[in-house]
Amino acid sequence: MRKILVLLGLAPLLLIALGLALWRLWPSPSETLNFVLAGRRLHFPASYVRFADPPDPDRIDLVALAPDFTPGSAHPRDLPAAGETDAKGRDQIFLSIGPAPKNDRRAASPAERYGPFVAAEAQVTKGGLLRRRFEDNSPYAGEDLYLSPPDGVEFSARCERPKIPSDRLPNTCVSQFRLENLSIEARFDPVWLAEWRQLRANALLLVRSAESP
Repeated sequence: MRKILVLLGLAPLLLIALGLALWRLWPSPSETLNFVLAGRRLHFPASYVRFADPPDPDRIDLVALAPDFTPGSAHPRDLPAAGETDAKGRDQIFLSIGPAPKNDRRAASPAERYGPFVAAEAQVTKGGLLRRRFEDNSPYAGEDLYLSPPDGVEFSARCERPKIPSDRLPNTCVSQFRLENLSIEARFDPVWLAEWRQLRANALLLVRSAESP
């Protein structure tokens, strides 16, 4: 019984020691993390990197803050959740980088790829994007498609349509870019749709600047 009481008394100290050990192992925000993806060596500051559990060797997850793509957090442990709805949450741009499929169905323009699933009417939105509504019987029901004129080759995004009445959950847009043999998926708040040119340029620049010379 005495041994059990001693062990129970030591438990808090052991937890503190374990926490300190994990703190030392966690990379500092200024540290550069190295990755090899699709045969390319990439280097990102730790303050951009989101750590998956378990880690995926074929994917790099990053978070940056719009509009200028500064690091998403002063320290990876302090990253807000993806569904956070305050101002800091709305500013977050989540990027997932992986190898581009060899037989890429996205070779067709987004207008062609999604054409069978959208309504014929289109509206011009702020930023000059064309918005088309996905049909309710399509695989993308409840979403809208945004295309750069004329066919979305430069930029396209699928965005969740605001629910009426609101379910108080954040709406999200998903856009995909290709950089040679890499595929970049960006998830962001619809408020940044009007800044799509800057968003796309900054996402590509962030990945390009991470590559070894």
